[in-house]
Amino acid sequence: MNPFRFGAVVTADDFCPRPDLVGQLRGCLESRQNVALLGERRTGKTSLVFETVRRVRGLRLVYAQLWAVKCVEDVASRLLRAISTMEVRESSFVERVARSLAYLRPRIEFDPTTGQPSVTVSPGTKLPPAGLHGVFDFLEELGTGHKLAVVLDEFQDIRQVEDAKALLGEIRSRVQRPGRVPYVFAGSIRHEMERIFRDPSSPFFKSLRVLEVGELSRDTFQEFLATRFASSRRRVPGATFDAVFALAQNNPGDVQQFCAAVWDVSSPGETIKGEQVQAALAHVLATERKGYESQVRQLTSNQAKCLRALARIGGQRPQSQEFLTEAGIALPASVKRALTRLVDLEIIYGTDANCKFFDPFFKQWVLKEL
Repeated sequence: MNPFRFGAVVTADDFCPRPDLVGQLRGCLESRQNVALLGERRTGKTSLVFETVRRVRGLRLVYAQLWAVKCVEDVASRLLRAISTMEVRESSFVERVARSLAYLRPRIEFDPTTGQPSVTVSPGTKLPPAGLHGVFDFLEELGTGHKLAVVLDEFQDIRQVEDAKALLGEIRSRVQRPGRVPYVFAGSIRHEMERIFRDPSSPFFKSLRVLEVGELSRDTFQEFLATRFASSRRRVPGATFDAVFALAQNNPGDVQQFCAAVWDVSSPGETIKGEQVQAALAHVLATERKGYESQVRQLTSNQAKCLRALARIGGQRPQSQEFLTEAGIALPASVKRALTRLVDLEIIYGTDANCKFFDPFFKQWVLKEL
């Protein structure tokens, strides 16, 4: 069985040790301190939360995924679903949720496969930002009988909701009150999270503890990976790890994905070298090809030109004359518009002075195919 896990939450032995961050987050949860986790995509923020909660005796997690929410009703439904799927022994717990939040016109549904119940807001319900107050009050009420931590993941997508500033203000007003339940805000789009928690005009400015989730310690991570290769009698020299980390841009999730591909294309007893690295890259690109082609098809000519230039010479000073020449675009303003659209499409991220690919393997595909 492939020992590398990526694209999903990992805990326990699958979690690469991060003692400092786990210790800091654990301290926040145990002292009921609200916290925001800031970091680039696929750096393991969600796994960090789940592993930390696992280590706190008696702590239960209310995990709400806010990806692609478009309205207050969406946010309310995600919170209700998270609450209603808590592991609570009380047989009438779901009915209690629905009854306590009747003003939301809740609807109880059951997963046809697992039988797991969940509560959502009924279609057609319209809520103002203040309509969430009862949900947060109910979470606080739950905190009297259960030791809870509430996680709002992909929190940056709140900014896509109509009247987002009022909604952020409402959420901040509810979670900043002294209470029993700590909140963790996490997200995968760094610059959007920065706008929420570090922009002076945001309701959340300086309102909670901010933890930076950066790259894993290279020595610790490499030892973790080498041990997993060794468990299947594969040896990886330091130079090979250098190549793997470079291709994956040192991103923990992408490194794990690439290592999984290396494991797939190699055999027990082998020493992993350049040949297996190239085979693993081909394996990843073949797996992701359809998605990459779909992303490119939606681009304009200038956007595709900028993408090629970013892959070839990097994203430092993307409006410099060197970049304009490489892209074959005459005007800096045209490059600016193209790059802004690539950011909106979540193909690249970063600042005007340093743009990077969200997916480092997409960069390799662009180099090979475009």
